Amino acid sequence: MSISQHVKVWPLAFALAGLIGALAAAHAHAQSPAPPIVVRSRGTPPTVRVFRTPEFWGSYAIWGATGADRRGHIWVGVTSNDDGSASAHLYEFDPATSTFTDRGNVLAELERLKIRRPGEKQMKIHSRIVEAPDGYLYFASMDESGEDDNGSKLPTWGGHLWRMRNVAGAHWEHLAATPEALIAVAGAGSYIYAEGYFNHVLYQFDTRTRKVRSVTVGAAGGHVSRNFFVDARGHAFVARVTEGGNGRLAAFLVEYDTDLTELGATPLTEYFERGRDDSHGIVSVHPGSDGHWYFATGKGRLYEMIPATAGPAAVRDLGWFHPAGSRYVATMFRDEQSGALFGVALPGSYGGDELEFVRRLPEGRAAVSVFPFGDAPKFPAGALVYGSMTRDADGRFYAVGTMSYKPFVLQITPAPQP
Repeated sequence: MSISQHVKVWPLAFALAGLIGALAAAHAHAQSPAPPIVVRSRGTPPTVRVFRTPEFWGSYAIWGATGADRRGHIWVGVTSNDDGSASAHLYEFDPATSTFTDRGNVLAELERLKIRRPGEKQMKIHSRIVEAPDGYLYFASMDESGEDDNGSKLPTWGGHLWRMRNVAGAHWEHLAATPEALIAVAGAGSYIYAEGYFNHVLYQFDTRTRKVRSVTVGAAGGHVSRNFFVDARGHAFVARVTEGGNGRLAAFLVEYDTDLTELGATPLTEYFERGRDDSHGIVSVHPGSDGHWYFATGKGRLYEMIPATAGPAAVRDLGWFHPAGSRYVATMFRDEQSGALFGVALPGSYGGDELEFVRRLPEGRAAVSVFPFGDAPKFPAGALVYGSMTRDADGRFYAVGTMSYKPFVLQITPAPQP
């Protein structure tokens, strides 16, 4: 399907956005309350079960591509490496039987639909798998071949937006092909959104009309935020990165309504954990109560989005997710009764073998424990761990990742709180 509407944003608009953002940053710094001081205590480690997805040629990672359906089944997208099949697979996991079912792979579906281009690759399902009210599961595939890390060249094969009915034997349905790689998907009500890179292009799919529209949010160079979120009103919140003539970087959380009208841009002062093209932007997200959302940056800063009755939402800086300061927390889960947020903390985006489990209350208290690999207190090798929001019918959390070039799924049961 071709893109039926694109809302263009020109370079002058980005320059103005940078100027306005700088003024807003100064105002926000003067007006916003200081983030809470995070008080640390010793936590109890969670129970962690380790599952391995079925092997296929080239399978090596799950980059946070998780989701849960209304039955409590878990869905994951497994990436193939460059030397493998170059086709990501979608798996369904039944927690009651601890079994995986292969629900298809990207290239096979493109060939079935007779829309695969000669030589096309789609090595990743990087997005979350989102079940919408219409009963479909929505997700995106992408490929990195041919792209330039500095953002000067898009990937050769771009991305695809998909959906599938959650019934046995269902085929995938193709919704759109994009020149950008589609790295993240979120949605609410009848609106499904996907984030494409480079330059953070936000796509919107209307499930009622099947209309696809887009707007360019903007991201300097080769910066790619790994995540974004959509609140219950269908408003999308996406990262924007600007770069001044002196090379100074600035990051903002930009709010769009369902008409793709920009409502506001709030500065994010603790956003970059590394350089422009290497920082991961928004890495974990979770809904809170009363329409609020929580999100964390690759630097480990925790923020809260507070919706407004009219006008743009407010963003509250909650300080570091981990009480020791900057950590890479690309997972986020929430206990609805206590309001506590949970995350798996890595020393950096490069991973590690000694991970920590953080139970973080928004007002600042945090309990930290070892995050085990099954019965072992540390991982057998350096690992990367991702995933937000996904839980089964029994309330267990699911994180995913890669270790020694093999994917894994972690079923997490937090320890009871006194």
